[in-house]
Parts: sequence; C-alpha cells; structure tokens
Amino acid sequence: MGFVTLIFLWIIAFVAAVNCQGGGGGGGGSGGIFGVFAIVLVLPIYCCYQCCAGKPRRSNTKFVNKTTTNDEEKQILDIQLFQSGHWESQYYQYNKWHGPHQIELSFDILLSKVTGSGLDDIGMYSIEGIYSTQTRRMGLIKKYQLGTGNPLENLGHTVTIQLEWNKYSNQFEGKWYVRTKKFKGSGNFKMHFDKRNQQAPFLSIYEKV
Repeated sequence: MGFVTLIFLWIIAFVAAVNCQGGGGGGGGSGGIFGVFAIVLVLPIYCCYQCCAGKPRRSNTKFVNKTTTNDEEKQILDIQLFQSGHWESQYYQYNKWHGPHQIELSFDILLSKVTGSGLDDIGMYSIEGIYSTQTRRMGLIKKYQLGTGNPLENLGHTVTIQLEWNKYSNQFEGKWYVRTKKFKGSGNFKMHFDKRNQQAPFLSIYEKV
C-alpha cells in the first residue's frame, strides 16, 4: 500500500470519527466506532511501513552466516562461485528490469570480504561486503558517488544487497533495499560472473608439452 493511500485512508477515518461522535441519530454511535476502528487499523500499518520499508529483515552478517541444517549441499565449501573479475547485475524497479550493468569485484578468500566498483543508470558506485562459501551467500553495501549519473536518482545514498546462489538459474539472486528521505523500498536483484572475460590458464614457456 502506497504512502499517499495510507494518508488518504487515515484522513477519511479521522473525519468519519469526528463527525459521528456524539451524533443524535440512531446510527451515530456505530459510525463513530467504525471511524475509531479504522484509525486503529490504518495507523499501525502506516507506522509499520515507515519502519520496515527499504530495510532488510536481517543484517548482512546474519543473512550471510545463516545456515540451513537440513541442506547438506550448502555445507560444501564452494570457492569457484566467488571469482574475482567482471560480473553483470540487474535490479528491478519501477515495474521493469534495469541492466545488465558491469561490476568489477574482488574476493578476499582469507577474510571472506568482497570489494569492487561499477556504473549503472543511477551513477558510479563502490561495493563493500562479505560472503560465505558455505552458505553461498553475499551481503553487499553499494555506495553511490554523488555528482555522477542521474542527478534526480543519485543522492549519494547506500543500497543494501543480499544475495544467495541459485543453482537452477546459475546466478546469485536476492533483493536490494534503499532508505532515503525521498524513497523507501526494495526489489529483486540478480548477478552472475561474466565468463566472457575469464582469463585462460597461464602456461609457462618452460612447461613441456
């Protein structure tokens, strides 16, 4: 439910409650009760929306480290899924997919951290985050560089991205979350390694064939 719709319903309910309070007609009491009930119902929904919109249920750390005990496959260390190099991403917003956009990512095997940078239709950005080879998940923070790209959309804001490997589509899939003064929301996000830029194994000139 949209923000404007919530405000509109709240105003209607409030006016109904005020107009019906103390009415001399036989239906005045029930109308007042309906108005108060509507306020009690709508107001918590609005407050919940303001609190939760654009905010993930769990932090990136909790999301990445959350394991499923009955899924033995996820307990296998899978380093091959997290390759440094060129990646392609797409995000869903305003009823359509945007991208693909290219991202340069670097994975630190020892620290289980990922850094990178990229450019999309919002602007230039940097990437910092964590990942797990056991859960096959990534938790990323995208920070846009103010003054680049679309001045109406780029507020120099941050975007939280939480992804999990989908073996059927052979890519990471999940959601993005944004909370700014102008917008609060979330949407689908998907990303995969661009194998076209994968370098061939290096063979030493001294290696015998």
